[in-house]
Amino acid sequence: MRDSERTRVYFERTAFSFDSLYKEEDRFWYYVNRVFRRALYDRVRLTVDEMTELSDFTVLDVGCGSGRNSVIFLGAGARHVVGIDFAESMLGLARQYSAANGVASKCDFVLGDVVTYPFAQKFDITVALGVFDYIREPAALLRRMASLARHKVIAAFPTYTLIRGTQRKVRYWVKGCPVYFHSQKRLRAACHEAGLEDYRLVPCGGAGYLLVALVGDRCCEGPKIS
Repeated sequence: MRDSERTRVYFERTAFSFDSLYKEEDRFWYYVNRVFRRALYDRVRLTVDEMTELSDFTVLDVGCGSGRNSVIFLGAGARHVVGIDFAESMLGLARQYSAANGVASKCDFVLGDVVTYPFAQKFDITVALGVFDYIREPAALLRRMASLARHKVIAAFPTYTLIRGTQRKVRYWVKGCPVYFHSQKRLRAACHEAGLEDYRLVPCGGAGYLLVALVGDRCCEGPKIS
C-alpha cells in the first residue's frame, strides 16, 4: 500500500478523534491541547498573520481535514475558502462545522488529491497545515500549490527532535500511517525544485517551520530568503 493510501485510511478511521484535538466544547481537554500541542495553534496564528495585508481574498486549504482552519481563515477576512481532502469522513465534519458556524455558503469542500484535482480557478493564497507531515518528498505538492496561488504559498513542516520525533514516528508506525520530518536543508532543496525563490522559513513553536513564499505578482516584493 502506498504512503498516500495508508494516510488516507488512517484519517478516514480517526477523523472524529483527530477533530477532537481542536474542539473547544470540552474546556479541560482544549486547554490541555493548547499547552501540549501548542504548535498546532502557533502555525494557525502565524498563517493568519500572513493574511492580514490582504482583503476580500480567496484561500485553498490543502488537506483541510474537519474544516476548522477554513472557518478561521474566513474570520481573518477571506471571501471564500475551498478545502480539499482525500478523507470523506473529514469532509463530512468540515461541512457540519462550517454550517454550525453560519459560513457554509462561503466554503466548498471537495474530495480529491490536490496535485491532480482539476481546479477551475486560482486562489490568492494556498495553505497546507498538517499536510507535509505525511509526505516524503514535498517538491511536487509545493509546485502545485504555487501554480494555484496568485500571491502566497503557506505551508507547515515539522522538524525532527529526538524525544518528540521518535515518539511520533513510533506512535504513527503502530497505527500504520507514515510520518516524515523536514530539515532546513531539505526544505530549501524542495523549494528550489518547486521553483520557489522568494520565501521565508518562520520558526513555528519549536516544532518546525512555516514556509511563506511569494508567487505571481508578489514574488519580487519584500525581503528575499531568510
